Amino acid sequence: LHAWYDYSGVVSSDLNRIRDKLVQLSRDLQDFAASPTFVGEETKEEIIETERHRIARELHDSVSQQLFAATMMLSAIKDQEQVEIAEPIRQQIIRVDKVISTAQIEMRALLLHLRPIGLEDRSLKQGIEQLLLELQTKIPTTIVWDLADVRLESGIEDHLFRIVQEAISNTLRHARANRLEVYLQVDESSAQLKIVDDGLGFDMDKADKVGSYGLRNIRERVTNLGGECKILSMTGKGTVLDITLPIRF
Repeated sequence: LHAWYDYSGVVSSDLNRIRDKLVQLSRDLQDFAASPTFVGEETKEEIIETERHRIARELHDSVSQQLFAATMMLSAIKDQEQVEIAEPIRQQIIRVDKVISTAQIEMRALLLHLRPIGLEDRSLKQGIEQLLLELQTKIPTTIVWDLADVRLESGIEDHLFRIVQEAISNTLRHARANRLEVYLQVDESSAQLKIVDDGLGFDMDKADKVGSYGLRNIRERVTNLGGECKILSMTGKGTVLDITLPIRF
């Protein structure tokens, strides 16, 4: 019993250090992005991208590994069936396990945000499918999709792909959804991207305060492309992100 409380204290201390590290790394990234750089826009983007990848590698090599190690230690404790564990301690184990699982999901979302993959030579459909198939193996969320197989201008495809990544990252970090749906439809004049989740949702009157950073990035991308971005949500009822972009073939 004494050993468990010592171990519980170590896990709690590790989680606190992980949380502090995430906060500091986020601040570093924000400060870096906000600092003035006397270079051309393209060069500035390259510098920011390099820094994002560096932070992502640091998070993966340190925090992700610590979370994985904590998961393995908890699994070892739960597998010791011959050891009788008091019910209060068993409940603590369950709570710590849930905290670590949630932290792992949030970490994957943060890594997706910091180190997004590119389309390279793939079509938009292929890129989104690869992203969703990979996520299916890593998160306990049901993911369904229906994607039109069409080639758009490379700039539009890149922006739509980044929007999908940003939206999914936002969902993983904030929604706690059990189901995520991604749809892409294209007609002769527009492309419609719709992302639906059954998560926590939020009060639309307080939309600027809930997940505002990710949603603001999405809106800015859509606005820069001359499109329309609709966000519908209700507390406890999930969220719908509906984006329409004008296109030409």
